Amino acid sequence: MRKYLPAKRAMLTFYVLLCIVGAALNYIIYRYVTFIPEEYLKIVSMIMWSIVILTAAVIVPHYFICAKVVLTGSEIAAAGGFVNTRSDYMPVSSVKSVSVLVTPLGVLTGFNFVMINALGARLVLSFLKKSDALDIAARINGMISSAEEVTR
Repeated sequence: MRKYLPAKRAMLTFYVLLCIVGAALNYIIYRYVTFIPEEYLKIVSMIMWSIVILTAAVIVPHYFICAKVVLTGSEIAAAGGFVNTRSDYMPVSSVKSVSVLVTPLGVLTGFNFVMINALGARLVLSFLKKSDALDIAARINGMISSAEEVTR
């Protein structure tokens, strides 16, 4: 049994992206919304920053605390979710293909994904370290090929 956790750099990248989006929205509000009085613009800006801070303080850490991937000899289990937690299970015997998506800055951002395809189902493992994503794909491919050799 092998357990994989999401990349901490992905969490930091989410924080940076939230700050950039918040600053961009704040700029747009003050620059281009001229028909609303400034007192109301300040209220809108405070509400927007409250949402950004709530997202950064509650939702993003909740995902990274709950998310994990467990790979056993017969099953792949993934847990996670931003708002509610869900668990997905897939037997290795039903896996038909494995795809790894490594983004160009995946080492820095932690935005690497493994897509496991079965007949009628897909399991996406998100925000993994590059080494973990490649290791998961290699292990699953090894299990698939050894299962095929046994059946021959």
